[in-house]
Amino acid sequence: MRLRNSIELIFYKTYTDLKAESERSYLGFLWWIIEPIFYLSAFYILQVLVMRRDGTDFVPFFLCGAVVWKWFDSGVKGGGHAISIHRGLLQQVYVQKFVFPVITVMGSTARFIPVFGIFCLFLLLYGTPVKITWLAAPLLFATQLCLTLSLALLISSITPFLPDLKVAIDNAMLLLFFISGVFFNINEVHEPVRSYLLVNPMAGLIDEYRNIMLRGAWPNLDRIGIIILTSLGMGGLGLALLKQLDHKYGKIPF
Repeated sequence: MRLRNSIELIFYKTYTDLKAESERSYLGFLWWIIEPIFYLSAFYILQVLVMRRDGTDFVPFFLCGAVVWKWFDSGVKGGGHAISIHRGLLQQVYVQKFVFPVITVMGSTARFIPVFGIFCLFLLLYGTPVKITWLAAPLLFATQLCLTLSLALLISSITPFLPDLKVAIDNAMLLLFFISGVFFNINEVHEPVRSYLLVNPMAGLIDEYRNIMLRGAWPNLDRIGIIILTSLGMGGLGLALLKQLDHKYGKIPF
């Protein structure tokens, strides 16, 4: 019964948070699209107009990686700090702690879906034909959701006890951004560097998104399987820590 109540709370709180966010501005839900457009435009100006990386395929290549990364970045950062953010509530009522990072990740996922739809529309307007491999997108969505949620659970279980970890996480995510292949093709990197870079699950996921969306190739199921298994391991550890430390979070002087 407690699990059922937690699931209901996750869906209700995700909905109310998204609704409240949209009502705080005149443009409402449009900011979910406008904000990523600003984000992508900044890197487009840097890469194409300033650095003149204007090959025919670079724009969709870059946008594919940037759109996917934005979801991962917002989900991990927001979910990882979710328990700390709700410190006031924790000291008043009891709520299973995994609920908070899950709510945050679900919210970032809801914002990602329309942005990815805009990206698909861009590809069509850019001249990229619809490919049968686009049907594999839900598999990659599920894989990335699993990875993002697992990392958020693991980080959120530790961050309340180590406040300085927030700075370390922000810098680690910045490093991952530059080595995940957003700006370059991971397949063109020489060995053994390529193998080292692929230890980062997002490097492989971004490459798989480009496979299905741009190259017309089906995803590598072995790679997807490894990412899912790794994610389940991290998520399981995060849930175990959250359960073990459950009653200590409300006593932390945040």
